[in-house]
Amino acid sequence: MTRLNRKSKLRESRIPQDGEDAHARSPLGIQHRSNITLARLQDESRADQDAWSNGIGAQGFLAKRSSTLKVVELFAGAGGMGLGFMLAGRARRRFRLIFSGEIHPIYVETLRRNHLVFSRMRKGEGHNAPEEIRAFDLAKNKTLELVTSLVREAGGVDILIGGPPCQGFSSANRNSWSSDNPNNRLVSVFLKYVSRMKPPVFLMENVQGIVWTSRNGNGNALSVAEHALKRMKALGYLVFPKLLDAVWYGVPQYRTRFFLLGIRKDIGYSEEDFGSWGPFPAPTHGPSVNRPFVTVREAIGDLPIIGNGHSQDRMDYRAPAEKMIAEYLKFMRKGARRGSILDHVTSRHANYVIKRYRRIPEGGNWWDIADMMNNYSQLDRTHSNIYKRLWWNEPSITIGHYRKSMLIHPSQHRGLSLREGCRLQSFPDWFRFAGALSGRSGGLMHKQQQLANAVCPLLSKAIAEFLLEL
Repeated sequence: MTRLNRKSKLRESRIPQDGEDAHARSPLGIQHRSNITLARLQDESRADQDAWSNGIGAQGFLAKRSSTLKVVELFAGAGGMGLGFMLAGRARRRFRLIFSGEIHPIYVETLRRNHLVFSRMRKGEGHNAPEEIRAFDLAKNKTLELVTSLVREAGGVDILIGGPPCQGFSSANRNSWSSDNPNNRLVSVFLKYVSRMKPPVFLMENVQGIVWTSRNGNGNALSVAEHALKRMKALGYLVFPKLLDAVWYGVPQYRTRFFLLGIRKDIGYSEEDFGSWGPFPAPTHGPSVNRPFVTVREAIGDLPIIGNGHSQDRMDYRAPAEKMIAEYLKFMRKGARRGSILDHVTSRHANYVIKRYRRIPEGGNWWDIADMMNNYSQLDRTHSNIYKRLWWNEPSITIGHYRKSMLIHPSQHRGLSLREGCRLQSFPDWFRFAGALSGRSGGLMHKQQQLANAVCPLLSKAIAEFLLEL
């Protein structure tokens, strides 16, 4: 078999594993976006339809409560979801994050540092980041009581947000799809907080797998998402499930996540107040609005050229001419120190890996170097995102733990830097991930993992600003 035919066969062998029918839907009526090809087909099919409309929409019932809405964040991780809410604002209305709950010490250090930096940047505009950050085990009853007490002292909570850890719902962890997986049970912990506090609005985020993962490992049982929806409806909420792609909201990355939004019925809304899109922001980018997606070039094209294993965590930076700065880059640089760039560092890969990188064209992947992949025992089962080189003029593929997947810079023969990964996920240049409890430099692997797990702040900000109109 020739190399070309062998590569064609390998491509064909991946289609059933990576793809689904473009119209496949879950029991919740949600259309899956399992890969970029399907995502593009879906977006193009909706371009001439009114499928993005959220109907009558917001009536201002929630906004009447206060000009500053109080938010409790659970399973905060590195804080991407909460950051989006802190950045949001409309017509003198904003959010105040009164609590961020997270158990992992390194994530807590990331939260602490960035909340402090954010508060300093917004000094004089009102303090909308939590004053104290420390590790909390949200699954313990004493933490529930503590948070309930804190909310009572603050005069109540308007919105409860969070993303329970999702490893149990990932397609890479199908063997752990059961209620016995501790990560699966944390969804129930989130719902427990909703049940206790009964906020006017709650917003839960997770990976797509939650839509079709059976709650108890039985394929005939309710999925975790269906169970959550049913339980919150019984508690008196209007509940809206939705898959949202970050690329729709100006993030230079295809990254689809599941959101479950609940609105307490006594707020004044009914399901008829929203169209098929539900109470979610309409996309700002894509075929439906004739506004191109933000590209990799717009996101990282200004960053200095570096080599494999670059470890200098602070570098001189020369910004493009003002007239050349795109809207996205202005957002990234706002609040950053002029003349310097932080965390533009990379993992060091072995020489044989760099040789492979040199053979892969823009947009290519391991198929282009199949003859060099002699250390892969089951090559035909390798994911298409392995050894993936990004396109300059397209959004990025989903950012996972990109050191493990060998995600490659569009033109330089190296892996992505941490700052490039942050840019592609819409974390501003002032934001830094802690690699150790001290917050000092180093620990790149820990920083990459936090980034891989994070919610895109721009997506969260878009949702938050829509909620300000509720």
